[in-house]
Amino acid sequence: MIYVGPHISIAKDISLAPGRAKALGATAFALFLKNQKIWSAPDIKKESASSFKENVRALGFNDDMILPHAGYLINMASPDEEMRRKSLLLLKDEIKRAKEIGIRKLNIHPGAYIEGEREDGIRRSAEMLDQALSDVDDFMIALEDTAGSGSNLGSSLEELAQIIDMSKKKDCLGITLDTCHLYGAGYDMRNEATMVLDKALSIFGKDKILGVHLNDSKADLASRKDRHDSLGKGKIGLEAFREIVCHKAAEERPLILETIDESLWEEEIKTLLQFYQEYIS
Repeated sequence: MIYVGPHISIAKDISLAPGRAKALGATAFALFLKNQKIWSAPDIKKESASSFKENVRALGFNDDMILPHAGYLINMASPDEEMRRKSLLLLKDEIKRAKEIGIRKLNIHPGAYIEGEREDGIRRSAEMLDQALSDVDDFMIALEDTAGSGSNLGSSLEELAQIIDMSKKKDCLGITLDTCHLYGAGYDMRNEATMVLDKALSIFGKDKILGVHLNDSKADLASRKDRHDSLGKGKIGLEAFREIVCHKAAEERPLILETIDESLWEEEIKTLLQFYQEYIS
C-alpha cells in the first residue's frame, strides 16, 4: 500500500489541514507546524490541537502518514554559537508542536556548516540532534537529503548515514528521500531510480526511511540546485515516478508532493495511485 499527498497549508488554523488534504484525495500529507520563516510563534491552541487530532481520525488518516516539516531557520551544523542556541530552541519547539497534534516524527534539513571542515558540521549536526532528543520519548527525526548547494550537508546517502552513526540517539533518527534533491546532487532518478532506492535500503534499511518527497526538477542532474517542478514537467520525467512509487522503499511511507503547481496536486495524486494500482494488479 502507498500513501500520497501534498504539503498542506495551515493558514487560519492548523486543524484545517486534514480536511484540505482529504479534499484533494490525499491519503498522506505534510505540513509546517508554524510559520517556517520566523523564530517564534504563538503556541498551538489546545482546541486547535484537539480538533486536528479529531479531524485526522474522522477523515481516515493514519498518523504515521503525516510528516511535519521543521522550519527553514534551523541550522544544526552552524559553527556560530548564537545560531546554534536559537536553532536548538526552535527544534525543541517544533518537536513539542508535533507531539501536541499527535504526530511522533519531524522532517528536518541537516544544516550548513558555513565555514571550516565538513566533518565539523556533521559532528555539530549529530550533537544538536542528541540535545534535542535528550528528554524526548517515542519520537523520530527524519534527516532530508539535499541537493548540496554551498556548504549544505546531506547531499549523499553516505553523509546522512554518517550523521546518524555519529549520534547517540541513532535509534530515533531516520531519513526522508527527496527526488529533486537526489537528482540535483547527482543521483540519476530519471534513469536509475530503482538503483538509487535499492542503495538507500541497503544503507539504512526500510525502517529508517520515514518518508519520500516526490518532486520533479527544473535543474539538471548534478547541478547542486534545488528547483522543484511538477511531476512530468521537469528533468526527471513522469515515468520515473511510476518506478519510485512501486519500489519497496515507498510502501507504507508518506509520499509527499512538494510540487510547484497546487492546481495539479489532485491530478498528481490520482496518477501516482494509479501507477501503484497498475503495478499490483
